[in-house]
Amino acid sequence: MGKLVVLIGPSGSGKTTFRRQHPEWAVICKDEIRRGIFHRDFDLSYEPVVDRIFSAVLVEAADSPAEVVCVDGMNLTREERYSLLEVAHLSNREPIAYVMPILPWEILYERKQSQLESLTREHPEIVVGGFSRDRYERIYNSYEPVEESEGFARVFTDVASEAAPRRKRIRRVRNRVPELRPLPLFAG
Repeated sequence: MGKLVVLIGPSGSGKTTFRRQHPEWAVICKDEIRRGIFHRDFDLSYEPVVDRIFSAVLVEAADSPAEVVCVDGMNLTREERYSLLEVAHLSNREPIAYVMPILPWEILYERKQSQLESLTREHPEIVVGGFSRDRYERIYNSYEPVEESEGFARVFTDVASEAAPRRKRIRRVRNRVPELRPLPLFAG
């Protein structure tokens, strides 16, 4: 049975970083639709068509032979997740949720701002409109924790910390050179 992986967390919580650690997954992402097709970050006037494209691509991907189809989006409310669960059940895929750590909104907001600055610098062809603090805080506060009753087969929590590559601590060892002593042949 194939899987439908649903990533859950506010902007800046590590969803895209986490899913990039799984290059074998088929990924559906509204950000990539916005940027790849319309060359813009979030723009309210484009959202109705972004939603329609996302829905069509999701249905087709869920019906594909891909072992894992991943939905990279915030998916903060039960209502948003319900429609994804419905697609999983209709396509006979096991629905799995990965919930990113929900850090304080101020930390995630700063991370999101940094991401937008990088996007502007690295992709000048993309129109970046910004993200106000008030809007971010409203979105952040809309989060409804995932409950077993929603219908996910499995729910993994705090996955970003589990998925983060562990840094090996490099211990420097001093190479001690033994004291040099003359060979008996040359000792005098």
